[in-house]
Amino acid sequence: MFKFKGYEECFICLLSFMIFYVIWSIFQSNGDITPETQTKNILIWNENQFLRHLYEQYPISKLQCQSNNCLITEKKYYFFSDYQRFDAIIFSFPPHPYPYNLATLDVPDNRSKSQVYIFFTIESAFNVPACELYFDDFFNWTFTSRLDSDIVWKYFVVQNITGHEVAPSVNVNWEVSNEPVSSKVKMNWEHRTKAAAWLVSNCESDNFRNVYVTKLQENLIHFSLKIDVYGHCNNVECPNEDCDSMLSREYYFYLAFENSFSDDYVTEKVLHGYNNYVVPIVFGSSNYTRFLPPGSYINAREYHPYHLAFLINEAMTDHSKYEKYFTWTNSYTIVRSTPKYNDLCSLCDALNSEKAKHAPVYKNLRLWWNKPSGMKWCLSNEFFNETTLENTNTNHLFQLY
Repeated sequence: MFKFKGYEECFICLLSFMIFYVIWSIFQSNGDITPETQTKNILIWNENQFLRHLYEQYPISKLQCQSNNCLITEKKYYFFSDYQRFDAIIFSFPPHPYPYNLATLDVPDNRSKSQVYIFFTIESAFNVPACELYFDDFFNWTFTSRLDSDIVWKYFVVQNITGHEVAPSVNVNWEVSNEPVSSKVKMNWEHRTKAAAWLVSNCESDNFRNVYVTKLQENLIHFSLKIDVYGHCNNVECPNEDCDSMLSREYYFYLAFENSFSDDYVTEKVLHGYNNYVVPIVFGSSNYTRFLPPGSYINAREYHPYHLAFLINEAMTDHSKYEKYFTWTNSYTIVRSTPKYNDLCSLCDALNSEKAKHAPVYKNLRLWWNKPSGMKWCLSNEFFNETTLENTNTNHLFQLY
């Protein structure tokens, strides 16, 4: 029998182990393979904790997607680094590591004509603008919170009493209930005494939300009320690090103020209110009727701070008025995600649709994402002064002084 000796034998052993490991990794990726249809292989090109949580905690094979033949992986060596064999590749922004430049850093050298390259972000266009030329003529699909994206990332969903998803959506026919709110819901605010709370960690937002909160705070003083601010910006933590229990027990209102203005940017902040039967006060530039049941929230941008302070005081002193904010509970539930269907289902369904057979690249993705008015955020700071650095028309706020 022929025998390898020394380095040759070690090399053969090491090579065999590597081949075994690669094959084992492929079959251990996430188990979302079905023999019924051709598998759609999706590569997450750069690290994203939100996508990872989604596909690890809710494998497509365990959901009730229309199509469940998608395999999702972050393993670039899955096809021995032959990236053209992936049906779709997701590029996440802001990328990790940061900064990340598609023009100079590691990207696939070749792509097949049938591949779908996906621009993915859960941030707003203001926080993550698409500035560089390489954003154009590169991506086939978009996967963002914008409702006109190819795949929509939903921070939460609104379901009707039969469990069907009704929002977020461009067109929603909301049902308005005139039935009294259940006693189970009413019990949540029986012992509340405090006006409003704000949980905030981003201290440097550029949409003047801090200015509005300051003016609201000043006007609440007239009613002997105040806003309690928790989080990194105020160095005050929730009792026992349990903010939800605190909100449910003590507060009538919750400030769900977004950190920037951008279309359809309505984040999970509102869930601190809805999950705890606390009325959310929203502050953003989105059309909230596409996202939330009417009458279930207050849009701060529609009110002068004094008027909003008056509404808060009125609801706290007249519970019949406060109760009206919860009539939505007779018709809807609002959840972070459903155990049966999530955004990766939408992606898998799209890859199995006719849409995937002809997916041209976005010629002007920068213009689509930033919109014409947002392209200015790609300019260097030397083009701006103190006022124009803000990402909003501030005329409606200057009058507050």
